[in-house]
Amino acid sequence: MKRYLRDLFAEAAKEELRLPRWLLHLYLILLEPPLGKTIRLDLLRSVLRGYSVCGERWLDIGCGIGDLTLRLAACGAKVVGIERDVRRVERAAAVATRAGLHQARFLAADACQLTELELGSFDGVCCLAVLEHIVDDLALLRQIAAVLRPGGLLVLQVPSARRKVLPAAEREDGHVRPGYALSEIYALLEASGFRVVRNDSRDPLDLMYCWSLCAWLLAGLCAGCRLRGPCFALLGPLFLPLIRLSSRCVRRVGSELAFLAVRC
Repeated sequence: MKRYLRDLFAEAAKEELRLPRWLLHLYLILLEPPLGKTIRLDLLRSVLRGYSVCGERWLDIGCGIGDLTLRLAACGAKVVGIERDVRRVERAAAVATRAGLHQARFLAADACQLTELELGSFDGVCCLAVLEHIVDDLALLRQIAAVLRPGGLLVLQVPSARRKVLPAAEREDGHVRPGYALSEIYALLEASGFRVVRNDSRDPLDLMYCWSLCAWLLAGLCAGCRLRGPCFALLGPLFLPLIRLSSRCVRRVGSELAFLAVRC
């Protein structure tokens, strides 16, 4: 993992999980980032295989701590990352500056007001783990279409409606719906002016649910809800290889879905 990504994950985890910085750096040197990011990156690489973002202008909606924005910038794209959390935006911008990734720009804004931001036109948009938080999902997709050039790409990642969930975790994550069926996403994308050209999924055995459940139970035994994140990270080296292996071997739609769509 690149140094700037380790710094970003470590600084974010230090604030949000309140763990020692040296311990976070050691974890990230030895292992991969947890919290589902590795699975989402696997899906992103899968649907974008054979495609280069170098020299293009991309938008990362709901960029979170900004890791995907920085990865795209490191691949040669000019990227704008949008995130509502001002502190996350400031932290990501500082890491980008230190790393010399000046083609990455971060903006504290509401994605649901995308067309009002006057950001111009983009060659591609990433919208990962965002749509399930949005009440009017069709309106957001139409706004994305409005800022994409004709023929531009949308990478969309959402949870599957068939996955198992922990109701308490769903509330904590701020989801307004548990997920989507494949047919729902195809219909939403068609209604907003897109054509799906590729899709993929991961986690056919609902191991993400087992991972989350074990983390919640372990945190409960330790008598502290603030330990859920560290417990989730602790279990990552066990569950991530199992999810990847099952995704290759089991021919079934998984709990995480991804789509590559072209603006018509």
